[in-house]
Amino acid sequence: MTVPNFLRSEPDLTASLHPFRERLAETVSWCSRRAALEDLAAALRTASLSPPPAVGWPETVRSVAEARLAALGRSWRRSQDPLGGGRLLLYFPTPPHSRGAARTASNGYFDQRDTPPWDTWAAYMEETGRSYLVAWVPPQALTPATAGVTAAPNSLAWLDHADVGFRPPSHV
Repeated sequence: MTVPNFLRSEPDLTASLHPFRERLAETVSWCSRRAALEDLAAALRTASLSPPPAVGWPETVRSVAEARLAALGRSWRRSQDPLGGGRLLLYFPTPPHSRGAARTASNGYFDQRDTPPWDTWAAYMEETGRSYLVAWVPPQALTPATAGVTAAPNSLAWLDHADVGFRPPSHV
């Protein structure tokens, strides 16, 4: 896989898409278990996976992924559908943010800075001129997440509608 203007990624995708597929499978497995809980926004912000303070985005995403994998242990299963019925979302962390519009529209699925719940984080990409987080949105969250994307088009986008270099195959 080659991505035009691609500078760096977490996980490292310079050799193949395999690390992303593995990370996505772990994310889908973890979040599918948690998304069944009633308060979706809280259920997908597991305290033990909380991002470390004052660390760069690539390191933060790696830290969350490592904690999630450790918590999953060896007993997790892959979904038959690589996307588990959900969708891939992009979050552009560089302002401007919606100042809470995405949070309000999504009933708290996104936070005040439009960030998706950290349990859903799958990758971080840096391209020439921009960087973005790739998160998995479980099927139970598609309606509130869509409302948030509509409210914050400068910081949120569905991967399949975004003009970015990262383009995994539709079957991931």
